[in-house]
Amino acid sequence: MSIPTSRFTMSVFQFTLLGLWLWSGFSFEVAYRYFRKAKPLRAIWCFLGYMVTLTRSNLISKFTMFFQNKVAMVLVSLFLLHLLGLIHTSDYQYALKDIRTKLPLLLLPIVLSTMERISLNRMKILLVLYVLTVFTGTVFGFLEYLKQEFTDIRQISVFINPVRFSLNIVFAVFILIWFVFYDQIVKWQWRIAAAGIAAWMMGFLFLMESAIGMLSLFLITLGLLLIRMFLLTSFKVRIITAALVLILPMVGYFYLNKVIRELTTPPPIDYAALDTHSATGQPYIHDTVHFGIEDGKYVGLYLSLDELEKAWNERSDLAFNGKDYANQDLMYTLIRFMTSLDLRKDAEGLSKMTDKEIRMVENGIANINYVTSPSLRTRVSKILLGYTLYTSLNDPNGSSVMQRVEYLKASFYIIRQHFWTGVGTGDLPDIFRKTYEEIDSPLQLQWRWRSHNQYLSIFIAFGVFGFTWFLFVLFYIYIKAGMYRNFFYSVFFAIFLLSMLTEDTIESQDGITLFAFFTCFFLFAVKSFNEDEPERKSIS
Repeated sequence: MSIPTSRFTMSVFQFTLLGLWLWSGFSFEVAYRYFRKAKPLRAIWCFLGYMVTLTRSNLISKFTMFFQNKVAMVLVSLFLLHLLGLIHTSDYQYALKDIRTKLPLLLLPIVLSTMERISLNRMKILLVLYVLTVFTGTVFGFLEYLKQEFTDIRQISVFINPVRFSLNIVFAVFILIWFVFYDQIVKWQWRIAAAGIAAWMMGFLFLMESAIGMLSLFLITLGLLLIRMFLLTSFKVRIITAALVLILPMVGYFYLNKVIRELTTPPPIDYAALDTHSATGQPYIHDTVHFGIEDGKYVGLYLSLDELEKAWNERSDLAFNGKDYANQDLMYTLIRFMTSLDLRKDAEGLSKMTDKEIRMVENGIANINYVTSPSLRTRVSKILLGYTLYTSLNDPNGSSVMQRVEYLKASFYIIRQHFWTGVGTGDLPDIFRKTYEEIDSPLQLQWRWRSHNQYLSIFIAFGVFGFTWFLFVLFYIYIKAGMYRNFFYSVFFAIFLLSMLTEDTIESQDGITLFAFFTCFFLFAVKSFNEDEPERKSIS
């Protein structure tokens, strides 16, 4: 329950779990005997002896179990790979920080592979608690959205990183899908409730404009339908499923095509019918070239810059020709914002803006829809604007998609230079910093990040052999442990494989904990469905 809500309690409960693991079998009755008759100092000494003996016994027995579990050892090798990367690293300060972040890859496989497995019924209860926690996170996020005080829609993820939270949402949705369609012992009232919560969380995912979340949801749904199609025995149901597999991509394609066409095709302009002067008599500029198109509108129509500057400076302390709080040209932010409101860029148009909207412009919000109407359409609009600026002005700054193009360029450049051995565990930030200078990247300093691709990050850090081992580990544990037969882990595995294409998913605490916990949970902590069949009970 801490994974989607709190980095702090994530750590606290992992170490709590470690303590329970070290002292499993602790008996209050035995401990009480040391204090019942003995003198205080001797009682304490005997109690400590009991705890040391218990710890030693547990460590011996549990590590014996661990070394007999090939899957657990292979999984821990990912942590050992990062330790091996210390050999040729130069930035040990960052390397040790990275090692601390990766501790769940060591701790959770050892602990969960050597503890008693829980029943299927308990697994279901834990998954329900997890889903309810994710749902609670979306409720808090929606309340944050209603305030409309954010400058970036991703800020409505109030507890953890928005990308990692979106992965939690996608996984929670598919857990609910399992309860609705696969678990035959859940009562129909709970199925309806689960379907409603799943719909809510999918809506929140679109509200948060999570591209990787929406894409994962779409592709995995498509994959499940495809698999289901081959497993079904009913010809009619198979035909219906096949139709869905064909229709869903077509619907997605036609929707995106329609949105892109609407966003990039402004209505025809009759220049003779355009007003030439503002209400105060100032001449308008009608520029359909330099200011571009946004939301299907020419940003440069009805511009009276001198008049707009004077009106702006009367309502704001930020200079019209200066920067907004997001370090963007304020003039351009204002012009785009007024275009999204269908206002003319003059004094009269500015007078129609509320004080709240003035604050939005000051904070760097360039389109009212970014705050009031976040959606897939708005996300596509941002991508198109970023693409236009990148292709016409070689400016990727501020566009998460276009910045990733630069990250990929830098990543492949580094890989060519360090193909065999990589740069080591701790040198990634430094090598990226140097590379951006060497390739003369147009990225500003605040946007010069790492690859945003976990596969490339591993390749850069550990070279081709480390990258090959990383892939081997992922697919070995999936196939060797028979996880391809487990709905939950298969979905979770697919979510992570997709997320690692666009994010350094396991380079942060919330990402690595999400990956390590649920991987170990399904691999080691839960009895198989066949083992647990006699104990199956309804959680309702």
